Amino acid sequence: MTVHIESPLGFTADFPEFTQAFPESTAGPNTEQYGLLGGVLVTVIKDDNAVQDAPQATGWAHLMSAYYLDERGGTRLAEGSLDLPGKDSYAVMVGFQEPDGTAKVASAVGVFENGRFIGVVVVWPVVDAGKEPQADRLKDIVGAISLG
Repeated sequence: MTVHIESPLGFTADFPEFTQAFPESTAGPNTEQYGLLGGVLVTVIKDDNAVQDAPQATGWAHLMSAYYLDERGGTRLAEGSLDLPGKDSYAVMVGFQEPDGTAKVASAVGVFENGRFIGVVVVWPVVDAGKEPQADRLKDIVGAISLG
């Protein structure tokens, strides 16, 4: 089963069962946040005034990942296209530590589909460092979002 979302930000999503939509996003205006099982936080950001094409979406992913690299002292784990059908999507995955020492991965993804842009930031706790970065997990989450 999935949780179907039709967002006023102009996207739809079919996230896994037990997904929780947060009533207020802590990420600011034009954002929505969802909690997935396993402590996964998905933030969807409407920033289509700043991004007009696929190369700019790639730049957006780099810009958003800079917070985790510079401000959180993170390390770039991987970057590249997610190769999702019908979407230009580019991700930058960063490993970082919370102030309490908890290891996490933050992935900033610029998605350009049907002439429209949406940004996605996905953060999850590291359970097994040997399995990071989990590109397939990220592909499943971003693949569930549509700008149809």
